[in-house]
Amino acid sequence: MARRTFNLQIQLAQNRGGSVMDIPHPALLRYSEPQALIAQFEEAWGTKPEAVVLPVAAADGLMFKVEGLSEPISPYATGFSAGLRDFQDVVYTFAKAGFDIYLLIIPTLQFVGTDALHLIDIVGDGSAQLCVSNPRSQDVIAAVLGTGVDLTIETTKNTPGKLKGVVMDIVDLWPMGGHNKRLELTCFCPSCEKYIEEHKPGLIRQFKTFPNPWNLLLQVTATGISHIDEIHLNSTTSDIVGLSRQKGFDEVFEDRTMPFLLDQAEILLDYIEVRHNQTIAAVTAIFEQALQGLDSVPRRIILTEGSYYDWTAGIQLERLDRPLSQEPLPYDEIWFDPSSTELVMKYVPFRSYMWKRARYYIDAFFDLVANATDPVKRATIGIARMKIPEMRGLLKSRLSQAIGTAMTGYTSLASLPDIKSDSSNSARIGFVGVALTREIGDKLIEGLNIPPGLADITSAPQSDNPLEALMRLIASREEEE
Repeated sequence: MARRTFNLQIQLAQNRGGSVMDIPHPALLRYSEPQALIAQFEEAWGTKPEAVVLPVAAADGLMFKVEGLSEPISPYATGFSAGLRDFQDVVYTFAKAGFDIYLLIIPTLQFVGTDALHLIDIVGDGSAQLCVSNPRSQDVIAAVLGTGVDLTIETTKNTPGKLKGVVMDIVDLWPMGGHNKRLELTCFCPSCEKYIEEHKPGLIRQFKTFPNPWNLLLQVTATGISHIDEIHLNSTTSDIVGLSRQKGFDEVFEDRTMPFLLDQAEILLDYIEVRHNQTIAAVTAIFEQALQGLDSVPRRIILTEGSYYDWTAGIQLERLDRPLSQEPLPYDEIWFDPSSTELVMKYVPFRSYMWKRARYYIDAFFDLVANATDPVKRATIGIARMKIPEMRGLLKSRLSQAIGTAMTGYTSLASLPDIKSDSSNSARIGFVGVALTREIGDKLIEGLNIPPGLADITSAPQSDNPLEALMRLIASREEEE
């Protein structure tokens, strides 16, 4: 009896769309050859990728020199498998094999050490990430991305694969923290305060108190920030208060009367609107700088988690989906996690990014890798008190967390929104699979050169002053250099 074909197989064959492989960190190419990553992708998804995503910077440095910047080159910018020497070699290898190239940048560029460009939270504390709303930060980000674009165009002149698009990973532009129930959101640097004050006069003052309107939908917990993200484009103040009461977040307010809470909800909706507009304005400015003067402009892509309101991305997803005929948009595609929302974009082309919260846990893992191998951070931040074996254990735990949020397998593809067609209300054009695996992650962790931290100074007495121990550790670093 001949095997029959079922709706599942038909749906899978028709519903994949264009396939893209994301290589989220250059270290993957140190522990696996390009051909092996392609074969692994095909085995996981039943199809070869049409294009690959390559980073223009890692958490610890650039992938190539950028004129005018003195920032470090990542130690992972060279030493790839298969004899690949540098970024352009990697681009050429994939493009020669017929794969189009997408370039990705995480615009916070944590290795840039200029305090004046960094994020500042609501209480005035700085964070070692660029604020994308700062015009000088935008200059830096655009120069990095634009240099990557120029190198890729130059490298692919005579290859079948070409530069297809540029991707801005915005999943953690505005990180959140908290202490003793007090929320500490970013960013409130001079550039941000100026933008917010110009567009919503007096709004900032409403958040420099406790409790404040954020507390309606955010709550500090022992494991981080608990949040409500079901904030739709048409959500009303009554909806906000209702959500807050369902979760018990409103209990932090002394005045829990409906008129007071509705006023707080109105202020919160103003904040969400202005932060969304500010984020898109920053993304627009960076894309414009990085791509100005090109004969053929690659596709501009925003990568985000995909919640209705992404607190750390600062955007409402529904606001991004507008008829293309109405006005020119500063982006051409959106990539987001399909499991985070039921939203299906009808107008703007989108791809399903097959990882929960998109790049959030992936980026967090590689950020920790960068911190673990940085002698200064091993001596000055919280991980200084972890011994080297403990540090590797934390890295393995973060790797497991990241791998555990992957969406793989044919069934995942079959369940995605319909591919764009004349009869479909969905504008989905394909999916993005990620090349990160546990095997590669384990090899990376075992190969890390983790410098000792405070906890590794065995010569220090148990009662030693931590500050003195820190100073000795820094001094020993200077002697080694």
